[in-house]
Amino acid sequence: MRNTKANWRAGLIAAAASTTMAVSAAVAAPAQAASPGELQIRGGIECHFGQKGSTWNNLWYQVRWMTVVNIGGTTMRNVTLQEINGPRVTVREIKPGQSMSHWNNKTKRWQRPIETRWTGCVPTSISGYTWGDTYDDLGNNFGFWRTDIQRPANPNVPPPAGSS
Repeated sequence: MRNTKANWRAGLIAAAASTTMAVSAAVAAPAQAASPGELQIRGGIECHFGQKGSTWNNLWYQVRWMTVVNIGGTTMRNVTLQEINGPRVTVREIKPGQSMSHWNNKTKRWQRPIETRWTGCVPTSISGYTWGDTYDDLGNNFGFWRTDIQRPANPNVPPPAGSS
């Protein structure tokens, strides 16, 4: 008789435990996993014109730059930004929503990890790529930016033969 009571008691405990687990699973919200990290390369070329009274080296200059932003949901580690035929910058981690760039209070502007300043605004380009320790979508890990000086065609000169 003892054996039957013990089996019956164990069965009740098991049924109560499974009922409790089922109810708590039904009531609790499903767990939301963070989306994976996602690196996105950004860059550009800016032409700046100095103000009256500027020194000659600040009169007319361009800035070529690139940076990386983590647009994903988890921290990306050991992130490298490589300019093609140029410098390479590596940071230990970029948290979600953060960038390799940082605000420089002294100069009151964004400081980018890869940045080149040239006197004058001539046609130029900058290109590069990024990667980290974790695989992510490679579609936005390469970037290319350029400036073009576009002059409208002179309406008095006929176009060259074969052009449309």
